[in-house]
Amino acid sequence: MDFPQKRCKSNGFLCKNEGASPLFAFPLNALRPSKMSTFAPFERPFTEKLAVTMQFHTPVELSSPTVVLTPQSKVLAIGSCFADHIGARLQQSLPAEHVLVNPNGVLYNPASIFTVLRSLTLPSLEVEQPYFLAQDGLWHHWLYATAFVHADRSVLEQELQQRRERAKALWNACEVVLVTFSTDHAYYLTEGAFAGHVVSNCHKQPARLFREEVLSPSELYEQWSGLLHDARNASPQRQFVFTLSPYRYAKYGMHENALSKARLLLLIDELCRTHLNAHYFPAYEIITDELRDYRFYAPDMLHPSEQAIDYVWERFQQWTFSPELCEYARERQQLLRDLAHRPLHPESEAARNFQRKVEERRRAFEHKWGRNQGV
Repeated sequence: MDFPQKRCKSNGFLCKNEGASPLFAFPLNALRPSKMSTFAPFERPFTEKLAVTMQFHTPVELSSPTVVLTPQSKVLAIGSCFADHIGARLQQSLPAEHVLVNPNGVLYNPASIFTVLRSLTLPSLEVEQPYFLAQDGLWHHWLYATAFVHADRSVLEQELQQRRERAKALWNACEVVLVTFSTDHAYYLTEGAFAGHVVSNCHKQPARLFREEVLSPSELYEQWSGLLHDARNASPQRQFVFTLSPYRYAKYGMHENALSKARLLLLIDELCRTHLNAHYFPAYEIITDELRDYRFYAPDMLHPSEQAIDYVWERFQQWTFSPELCEYARERQQLLRDLAHRPLHPESEAARNFQRKVEERRRAFEHKWGRNQGV
């Protein structure tokens, strides 16, 4: 209800009614600010900025960028699911043939990742190929994920050989190797011709075929130190960026999960301290310390959510992307969205006009960045 407004007899304030308390009134001159006004809230200019003193998160400081990506850069991403996530976003930002993500499928522990990378430095004939025929009648490979199976061994061998050749070609040409460790728990075969070999995936085989082992930090350091040394001699411009997956291994218990992450952090820190071509990006700390909230985890409360991954990706771009790549990636992603658009009525004049404009933008993009940098 809109009460009639009256001037209070006692103080000249505008009130809802005569009986209103001056505490719930305001002076008429407040409606018309002037130099004579003594009403404090209106004396400060509305454009004045107040300093923000409260901080509701702990920012993780990024080191000075030592790895700079350009539109010409080539990247090999290998490791856990987190490498998949960041690698997929890199594939949207760089030419498709410039990025290769997990050629063997997802890998979790440093021993498996090392074995795969070391195999890329050796002639194919010197690399053991641990194929095996499972009870399901399908052929598998102990260093590949479960997605790589076939009923015909020769077909599987041909497919994996093609993947190995592409991985080796990119390994020899890439400027950046993105490595994501997840756990230092590894599994080794106990039976058969390949007993003692580390596996990348257990392929749902009987538990008696494996022994679980917590990897030795000193042995891991010797392996990776040798790989970094050889890589620098073969290609001085190649840089390794190590990250640690924020996934929580609840199956080991949270205490052992924390110890495992700590051992891997110590390994990475020692490698970065002793090798000029080794660098660390703090994805783990950004999730656990900067975001630090269950709303940034997936429903299982163990994996980071898509929103959290997007945030880490933005920080990664901030750390590694050159201004040139920022511009290239922005234009490329817009063009990819336009190319992926499927009109509701493709036969319409509007749809044909849209396709013509997209094709014009594609040609302009290739003219600006070069055909080799196209989509």
